[in-house]
Amino acid sequence: MPAAVTDLPTALLTGLAAGLATLISAIPSILGALLILLLGWIITGALAGALARGLRAVRVNTAADRAGVTGVLQRAKVRSDAAGVIAGVVKWYLRLIVILMAADAVKLTAVSTIVNQVLAFIPNLLVAVLILAAFSWLASLARNLVTAALQPTMANAKTIGVLAYGATFGFGVIAAATQIGVATTLIDIMFVGIVGALALAFGLAFGLGGREEAARMWGNMRGAVGNVVTEGAAATSDKSGNGRPVEQRPVEQRERAIRT
Repeated sequence: MPAAVTDLPTALLTGLAAGLATLISAIPSILGALLILLLGWIITGALAGALARGLRAVRVNTAADRAGVTGVLQRAKVRSDAAGVIAGVVKWYLRLIVILMAADAVKLTAVSTIVNQVLAFIPNLLVAVLILAAFSWLASLARNLVTAALQPTMANAKTIGVLAYGATFGFGVIAAATQIGVATTLIDIMFVGIVGALALAFGLAFGLGGREEAARMWGNMRGAVGNVVTEGAAATSDKSGNGRPVEQRPVEQRERAIRT
């Protein structure tokens, strides 16, 4: 049991002295943490600038234009280019490490725990972004291929191309969500729903736009089968018992043969 306070001024002075002593002893740690933050902020900014210049030198922006990443950034109202975005991500990742070092210097365990969790989540987030970028490119490629292959024969080739794009990109969204740890049950339900919706949409699109083509193919098949049957019957009737064709005589010759 703590001792009862009998002299309030003495207790206040004792607590204030203990607090000041703790603060004074923590000043070196606080100064060290501030120095770490200052130097880390400057160094990470310089490294990010050098990284951005290096990425632009190796034509990363050209590759991003071809992959469609630049268009995505423009639609998202991002003012920087692909090299600047990559350099910015690296810069803030390094700055989080600097914050973690500063928090450890002043023994702020709560801040250290939160920063550690964020640092552990960022690699998964980057992998998810790469997965989305790759599947976005694959989806665009699938849409172009399907549209080009079906456009000469089907009126709704663009619709089927859009469905191919949605199916491919949907797989990418599911893979990215699984990478960042979204609820697996929810992802399974969404996957089943997307596959069912795309199958129904594809069936309706083919049934509405491809019925004329299917009818033409069916008519050609029936015509080919009928020609084969007709030619076979004609070949059988043109042959006699000894294998020689029967001569067709005029009507007058047949009537004269009957009278004689």
